[in-house]
Amino acid sequence: MNQNLISWSGSYRDVKPANEILVVDDEEDMRDILAATLEPMGFPVRTFEDGDSFLRAASTQVPICVFLDIVMPRRSGLEILQELRERHYWTPIFLISARDDVPTVVEAMKNGAHDYITKPFDRSSPVLRVRDAIELWSCRERERTALNWQTNENSEWVRLTQNEKDMLLLARLMQN
Repeated sequence: MNQNLISWSGSYRDVKPANEILVVDDEEDMRDILAATLEPMGFPVRTFEDGDSFLRAASTQVPICVFLDIVMPRRSGLEILQELRERHYWTPIFLISARDDVPTVVEAMKNGAHDYITKPFDRSSPVLRVRDAIELWSCRERERTALNWQTNENSEWVRLTQNEKDMLLLARLMQN
């Protein structure tokens, strides 16, 4: 099974992100600006003009992060965010909006937004958010590998750090 495919089991531990960033905004100019800002980081950017097309894509792969506009036709970014959290979709989601009112920001954070970006924004702002998302995925990977358990020759369960695993592998290679 592709490790990037979504498992709606409620845990992000077994999911690794695909090497892409998703942008959801009904304004073509904003999609283009975000793509032009983020692609030089070396990650492909896939854009969506509405929440429904994004949700279809989100049901098959987990990106590094999502930039999600709040004000869109049919379904708001907050409604999309709520649905994603109900699905246990744990990729970092950065909500973007021209609205700068406290209740909207509070609701976004309560619903699991990783951060809130107010339009217009400095061009470095999305880049910093992507770096935050990469660091979050790195922390999750370290947490996942820290939970790997091994048995020793006495069939006792022990937890090994990555350095200990490397040393054990080296010792085994030297024996052969």
